[in-house]
Amino acid sequence: MAARRKRSVAPYVALVVALIIFVPAARETALELLTPLLDLLKDLNPFRA
Repeated sequence: MAARRKRSVAPYVALVVALIIFVPAARETALELLTPLLDLLKDLNPFRA
């Protein structure tokens, strides 16, 4: 019986992180997508001054 391989998400995450770091167009797109989320998290922070 053939052993089943476990599939991991880690290589895909590493690829996306590398693309964001080394490709300026991917970096700009990631920032455009993450900026509203980060602003929302900043607004929901109960410990802000």
